[in-house]
Amino acid sequence: MKQLIMFTTQTCGYCKIAKNFLAQNNIHYIEKDINYDMQAREAMAKRNITGVPAFLIGDEVVVGFDKERILKLVDHRLAVCPSCGKKMRVPINKGTIKAICPSCNTSFTYKPD
Repeated sequence: MKQLIMFTTQTCGYCKIAKNFLAQNNIHYIEKDINYDMQAREAMAKRNITGVPAFLIGDEVVVGFDKERILKLVDHRLAVCPSCGKKMRVPINKGTIKAICPSCNTSFTYKPD
């Protein structure tokens, strides 16, 4: 599954909207605040990204909050274990799958929307 990294700043209103969108769609992401993370800032510069929010999804870059493109590129969702509540990434392109929680070993069926 592709990793999603979101480059942000604390003062960016669109970043806050994007984080809410990702949460509402059960999409796992790693946030990198470029005001505090120099390596993240360098990674953006290396890819000629000049604004936030910016998303690195696998090898693809999305600059700005483009909902449709983000949903098209993301290949996972977060599923919640019905027994212990742990969240885990599951693929969305496999149809209904049988998932096993890594924390409590509970087996459950997950069907993406």
